[in-house]
Order: sequence, then C-alpha cells, then structure tokens
Amino acid sequence: MISYLCETGLRQVTQSLVALYRPTPDATGPLIDALRLIAQDATQLDRPDIKRAAEQAEDTARELLLGAADGHATCVRGLMELGQVLLLALGAEAAHPVEKAEGLVRRLLVVDDSRVAAVALSRAFTLQGFLVRSVATMVDALAELTIFQPSVLVSDVHMPDLDVGVLSRVFRALSRGRSSLVVLVSGTTGVELDTRLAEVKPDGFVAKTSGTKPVVECVMRLWEKRQGASPAAPGE
Repeated sequence: MISYLCETGLRQVTQSLVALYRPTPDATGPLIDALRLIAQDATQLDRPDIKRAAEQAEDTARELLLGAADGHATCVRGLMELGQVLLLALGAEAAHPVEKAEGLVRRLLVVDDSRVAAVALSRAFTLQGFLVRSVATMVDALAELTIFQPSVLVSDVHMPDLDVGVLSRVFRALSRGRSSLVVLVSGTTGVELDTRLAEVKPDGFVAKTSGTKPVVECVMRLWEKRQGASPAAPGE
C-alpha cells in the first residue's frame, strides 16, 4: 500500500505537469518538493524505478528553477515525459485499482472549460445511463483518470492549459486491461486541429458547432460496437 505516493503525491505531480508549460519559480518550486518526498517514500517502499524517475525529474526541475535550462524547450519536454512516466507508475499503485474486466464500465469524463457545454453533455450522457463527471482543467482531468477511472473520455481539443495528447496517452495507459473510448470535440478547424487528431488518433471526433446530440450519438455508436465485441463488465 502506497499512502503518500497515491493520495498526495499523485495530485501534486499532475498539477506540476501542467505547470511545466510555464516553468516559473512559483510553479517549479513545489514540484521539486513533491518529487523529493516521492523519492524518499519510494526508497522506504523499495521502489527503485519510482525513486530514479523522481530524482531525475527533480534534477531537471532544479535546472529550470536556477535558469540553467531557461528557454530550452527540449528540457521542459523531457521533464514532462519524466513526470508522465511517474504519473503512470503512481497510477498503477493507486488505492483504487483499475478494473481488469474486458467490458466497458459506464463511467464517462467530460473535459471542457465551457460550463454550458459541460453541463449539457453531462446531462445528456446521464440520461444514457452513464455515471458522469466533468472538469474544466487538465490538472483535474488527470486526477480524475486515476480516481474516477472512466471508460469514456470526451474532451475539447482546445483549452488554455490542455495538452490533449498527454491526456489521451495517460487515459489509455491507465485503462490497460479494459476497453476505453476517446472522443474529441472542437469548435475550430485548420492545420493545428488536423495535427492534434493525427497525434491522438481518437476513436471519434465531432465538431463542437454541431451541438450535443451528435457527440452523444458518436459515443453511443462506438459504445454499442465495443459492447458487442466484449462481454459486459461485472455489475452492468
């Protein structure tokens, strides 16, 4: 049982992942403290893999804080990748283990900073029998992937602090052993959107301008297709 790593460290690391886009002293200092505590806990728990990742991430974070890596995008990206690896390692040890059933569990996470859109989607999917949670930031989304363990992720592509590529990779990695669906929505078009979709390779995409109904129809179509291919999960 990992107490600090799962209950406190995980949330701090997810917050720090987002802070890496703006590596200021105020954003990076708490990351160094959190990683140091995680490394100490990992030593006591005989987890050299987590200890090593935490120490490497702490070293890079300190370089950012001291200005040695200021302006070096590759260094920031490297710290992000280390943080992501650590996040997945912690998720595997979470107090709420990922279910290993092959079928889909009716839990859906909506990630959208538009309250109107989030409320509309939440209500629509609740009527379809889903247990729904909605969040407006990447920090909360990453935390919910571990705590809530959704089978379906419905996310806006363009939000101020959102890296939908990282979010989707973490979601799929934490869904190992059970089916998962990623459906993206966007109110914009263009090369940036095409690049994002090519990177994420979602199960479905719906233009946000189409409204709530097409999003629900897309998810339900994919859901029914997956359910037809897999046995129902316990409790369905």
